[in-house]
Amino acid sequence: MTIDATKITREEQDRRAKLVRDAFRSNAQEGLKPNPACQPVFDAFIAGEIELSEMMPKVKAILGIA
Repeated sequence: MTIDATKITREEQDRRAKLVRDAFRSNAQEGLKPNPACQPVFDAFIAGEIELSEMMPKVKAILGIA
């Protein structure tokens, strides 16, 4: 469900940014590097343009994984 980005609070944007940063750190600990092609998806999630349930399928499609 895509939401209206104007309705997301700054606090929610900060929370979402932390989720993305934490995921990057976790992946880095596993030796994985971020794919720059995925950044627009992460940015859309942080901005409130998409929800988490929409983000992961988009990332997986970019990465070519099921």
